[in-house]
Amino acid sequence: MIRLLYLLIFNLCVTLLSLPAYGTAAHPSSKLRFCVEDTEYPPFNYFVRLNGMKTTELGGYDIDLLARTFKPIGINYEVVALPWRRCLKDVLDGNIDGAMSASLDPQRMRDYIPSDAYYYLTPSYFYLTADFGLQFHVDDINQLAKFGTVCGINGFNYTNFGWRKDTPISEISSLRILPQMLIKHKCNFFLARRQIIAGTLALNHDGPMPSSLTSNPSPTNLQEPFYMLISKRSPESALIKKEFNYRVKQLRDTKQLEALFQAHLQKLVNQDDKRKK
Repeated sequence: MIRLLYLLIFNLCVTLLSLPAYGTAAHPSSKLRFCVEDTEYPPFNYFVRLNGMKTTELGGYDIDLLARTFKPIGINYEVVALPWRRCLKDVLDGNIDGAMSASLDPQRMRDYIPSDAYYYLTPSYFYLTADFGLQFHVDDINQLAKFGTVCGINGFNYTNFGWRKDTPISEISSLRILPQMLIKHKCNFFLARRQIIAGTLALNHDGPMPSSLTSNPSPTNLQEPFYMLISKRSPESALIKKEFNYRVKQLRDTKQLEALFQAHLQKLVNQDDKRKK
């Protein structure tokens, strides 16, 4: 009888040890905290609109992906919207466990633990067609500064565009006003991820990109990967990375990750269309 009991215990231990990471995570002693950009980064994270009015509720691809990662395994978490520089600083200091929708550069590689990439964007530059013509292009994106003022967003990382830190860039605070900065001739060019501009204009019911603008992909011609940046000071860093990467791989392997992105982008476009009707 005792021998049989030992055998049952042994088999149970083997079974538990062989289970996959997903769904078997030890629960953190406190609620996990993640941050996103408070000026919105649609369709990845933004404040939900109700009857055209901005609410305090966060929505988007990032929010949905976090829910699909941690809710099924019973781990409590919250997402807060902060100015991007503060978001990164709080993750660096260990006050927040992870920052969503972050690109990488050598400094961030040293400061944080990156997750696996979970989506890709197209780094691009935009300009008025009337000013430079449809055939305008540069071989090095830094050459734009020789033709006029280049605008970007305060705190954003443009390393993956090929932009050098010693090349001057005029920083502003809001993505949605970048097209108007060109139209009003306050900028000659702006740098942006093409998909984000489309989502931002739809979210704010600003319509499609003005037809007077032309965009070209950065001469690097690379799709830019985006990550969760996990705090090295988080006691749950290993758990977060393991569970998040597992879920991303699962969704990618089953073709659900791209479908999730397209669903959130289309949701914004549909909301914009309904408001115009």
